[in-house]
Amino acid sequence: MRRRWLSIWYVLIIALFLEAAAFWVTGFVASSYRNMVWEKFNTGVKEMRDVDAKTPYADLINRFARQAGISPEIAAGVIQAESSFQPRALSASGAYGLMQVIPGTWRHVNKDLKICSNLHIGECTKDCYFNPELNIRIGTAYLGQLNKQFSGDMVLAIAAYNAGPNAVKQYGGVPPYDETTVYVKRVINYWYKIASKTVPDYITYAERWDVVQSVLGWLFTTTASLAIYVCYRLYRVSRSWRWR
Repeated sequence: MRRRWLSIWYVLIIALFLEAAAFWVTGFVASSYRNMVWEKFNTGVKEMRDVDAKTPYADLINRFARQAGISPEIAAGVIQAESSFQPRALSASGAYGLMQVIPGTWRHVNKDLKICSNLHIGECTKDCYFNPELNIRIGTAYLGQLNKQFSGDMVLAIAAYNAGPNAVKQYGGVPPYDETTVYVKRVINYWYKIASKTVPDYITYAERWDVVQSVLGWLFTTTASLAIYVCYRLYRVSRSWRWR
């Protein structure tokens, strides 16, 4: 009985090493394709192209995005990802309006812009947050600040818009948060659609390799669980940690 369990144990250990190696390789391949996607996107998004009149709030987006030094098309992509162009969108985390700006960020950006100085006394309120013109102005200004902070790397600016600049600095790139990685993908895909550009094949390649890596991760976890169980059985059969 012990010999049979011991044989299973060796097989599982070998499988764990192979699965770990495959997991690393697939992650490397997916990351390589993803970097290609990001590089091409960062190059394309530097084109300062206005959105067409069919886009909701096109005039505001074009004006304020250009003032912030960013492409109007990427500003529109962020709005699509954040609120689907719903001016009274409100998230569970307390983000408001078209560009889903939280009050803390609003106050930080508005210290310099002072966009409401002639409209009311005191702090901005929900009326300001939901105002399309004011919201787009604050949101694009903030995205422009992030773009400058990360030296024109719009991928990192988008990640910081979602997860915060400190998270991007902490991880030295796009934080490994599911919400943030999905968000970055969505904004990039929206930008390609808004810009009427052909989506590169390696976006699909990166997604496929991500799926393969995810499957390998679950397989590794399952194998590790089986190895722990076999380890327990060997201990019970041998009544010791010395199995030979």
